This record gives sequence, structure tokens and C-alpha cells, in this order.
Amino acid sequence: MEDLRDTICALSTPPGHSGIAVVRLSGERSFELAGKVFVPYSRKSPVPLRTALLGRILDSQGAEIDEALVLRFSAPNSYTGEAMVEFSTHGSPVIAAALIDALCGQGARLAGPGEFTLRAFANGKMNLAEAEAVADLIGAQTLLQAETALRQRSGELGREIGPVRDAVVDIIVELETAVEFVEEDVPALSRRGMVDRLEEARRRLGRAVDSYRRGRIVREGFTLAVVGRPNVGKSSLFNALLGRDRSIVARLPGTTRDLVSESSSIGGIPVHLQDTAGIRHSEDPVERLGIDRSVEAIGDADAVVLVADRARAPSEEDMRMRERLVGVRGAVVLNKSDLPGAWKAEDAEEFARGWPVFEVSALRGDGIGELRGWMVEEMTGGVALEREGVLVTRLRQRRQLEEAAERLGAAAEALAGGMSEEFALYDLRRGLESLGVLTGEVHTEDLLTEIFSRFCIGK
Repeated sequence: MEDLRDTICALSTPPGHSGIAVVRLSGERSFELAGKVFVPYSRKSPVPLRTALLGRILDSQGAEIDEALVLRFSAPNSYTGEAMVEFSTHGSPVIAAALIDALCGQGARLAGPGEFTLRAFANGKMNLAEAEAVADLIGAQTLLQAETALRQRSGELGREIGPVRDAVVDIIVELETAVEFVEEDVPALSRRGMVDRLEEARRRLGRAVDSYRRGRIVREGFTLAVVGRPNVGKSSLFNALLGRDRSIVARLPGTTRDLVSESSSIGGIPVHLQDTAGIRHSEDPVERLGIDRSVEAIGDADAVVLVADRARAPSEEDMRMRERLVGVRGAVVLNKSDLPGAWKAEDAEEFARGWPVFEVSALRGDGIGELRGWMVEEMTGGVALEREGVLVTRLRQRRQLEEAAERLGAAAEALAGGMSEEFALYDLRRGLESLGVLTGEVHTEDLLTEIFSRFCIGK
């Protein structure tokens, strides 16, 4: 990890041509270095903070290269909690590069990925869960993702576990007092009260853990594979779900020979659709390669849609395809409802094996709305996505919550079973540590490197 005492700089807007480019400078020498590359037109003294100043930008040779607006922020009233300067220049990559080169020539260094946010965390401007939400907010592809990340960034998860942490600390203090003064054992009534408080804390943590399934889907999206034997209308259904022509549609079986992927949004959740090659026995090496990729896509998908041609009687290939999907989450789509049907009700029931069945016409769009509704239920677990309340979005967070809940449960059992206070204290301290890892109060350099290395440079 780089030295956090250095003064750092980076381009904070996307690279390339734009209306403006923003270059950030953070660290104790920020004001000093900014003064060497920026000459304001106004000579007010002292230079006002949080006031935009217009002036000239100088390159490393002292030549004027642009006119820019500059904002100065004093510590700790900045994003990073350090002295900080933001340069808003015209959006030429050449100008931004020259400014960064001039700053580095004066003693700054280029920031690493996520280093501005890492410093904000290190300086107490946000906890670790809030810092992770910054990356999610930047990477949001839908409004729902942005709203969820903003709630996390505002400290929603910290507020949810705050009462748990307070309860655990209070109980630890009570038990440690009893251990310190051996003659003052914790009365049975007090133990019962502690157990009740720990059970309530576990329920609160459990609600947060249970939200992970929905939170992960919101953050990462939902992958749906469209599968079936050749020429049943998979590509037509794929295009109908997307609302545009993406896969080639032809009457010739085996037209789709490779995996075709595209993303859309349903209910604010990113949906990654995969149009797979028709699965059948084939001696064609190219088609077999596509079939192998289809099988891999099935294993990686959150759910599958098994497409069959309702205008043709069920075949052995259909049944073999269904056999491949035992144990997989999915639905059956009987396509071509605009044509006379050849499937009996009992055929569909036997084929579905408990999966929901949808009769659709990918050509006309009939039944697509109902299929999309099923997709939303699969994505959310049938629970409406609330615009308020905690939503855990990362596996790291869920694991720490589960560990804390498990430790609190063990402590409650020890207290309820009349065991010595030391047993409960051990588990309570481990539970408190897990909550600390969640928020970053307890952390290692490896953990911080892993998290912030996935950020973009300039944030």
C-alpha cells in the first residue's frame, strides 16, 4: 500500500474529450503545489476556501496551457478529510495530462485506484461499508442500483447494526464486571435479560443477512439462460425479452452456434440474457463447441428458461433437455402460441415437473409480460424491493454479519445454560470483532488493498 502521507493527484472525470476535465489534488501540500501551477486572476488575500477562482494553468515549464476554475477545501472539510484542491479545466486529454505532469513535477504523485476514498476512510469520513458503496454508486447501471448504493453510502447498514453493537458492548461490560468481582455473579434474572437482548440482536442481524439475496441481484444483476433444442424459437424469445433484434432468427436449425449475451433492465434490476445454441447431438465441431458453451451457461445462470415448440408434439430431444436441468431453477416456455397447439395439458405438466409454464408467441409478443413478471419474482424472491431499509449487497458483508450472529447465538446459549461468564465473553468479543471488520473498525492491509484496488483511479 502506498504512503498515505503523500500528496496525490489524478484525473477524476473519464478519460477522453469532454466539456470539462476535473483533476484532484489531496494531501497536506495540496495548497502549496496548487499555487505553483495555478495563477488566479483575482489577487485576494487570503485566498478564500470553497470559492471558485478563475485563473491560468501553467505546465511544468511555466507556460500557460489553459484557463481553469479552482476550488480549495481545508482539512477536515473535504472528501478525503485532507487539504484538497480541484481543478476544472477544458476537457482536452492533453491539458489534463499536462496539468498532472506539472503537479507531479512539483512533488505530488499519481493516486492509486480508490486512494482518495481510501483516505476518506482512513480519516474517518466514512466507514468501510460506506466506502464500498462509493464504487457501487459510480458503477450503477440503473436508477435502482444508484438508489441502493446511495442508501449504503449514507450509512444505512451502520445504522442498522449500531443498536446491535451497543447491546453487545453493554453486555460485555456487565459480564466483565462480574468476572472482575467474583463474588458478584450475574443473577439468573439478569442473564435472562441478556439472552433476550442477544436474541433480538440476532434477529436484527438475520434480517440484514436475509436481504443479501435481493441485494446481490440488485448490485450484480440476474443472469437468465434461454435454452432448448434447435429451432424452437429461442432467439426469437431472446429478442422479444430484450425488446430489439439482437440474435439472428432463421428457420434453419442450428443458426445460433455461439453464446449471445446482452443486458437489459427489468424493474430497475440489470438482467443478463444469454441466447444459447440449440442442444442436440451433432458431429459438426463448430456446433459442438457452441453446445458446450451452452452447457456452461446453464451452470453459471441464476435461472433458465426452457423453450419448447408447442406447435410440434413433445420429442425425445425435449425430454432429454429437461433431464439436463434437474435441480436448476427455471420455467418452461411453450413458444408459438399463435399457431395451433400440439401439446396436451398433461404433456406440459409432465414436462414442467413443477416449473411454471408460460405459453407465449415470441413473434407477436403474447405472454412476454407474464414471463417478465415471473423473472422479477425470481430475482427478488417474491419480496418487493423497498426503497427504504437495509439491503446487504456484498458477500463480504454477509459473511461478517453471519459470523457475528453465530457468535451472539453461542453467547446466548452459554448464558442460558448457566455456564461461566468467560465463555459468553469470548463469543461476544468475537462477534464484536466481526461487526468491526464489517465497518472497517477492525481491518488488515490485505483487506483494504483487495477492496480499494477495484476502484477507478481518481476516486
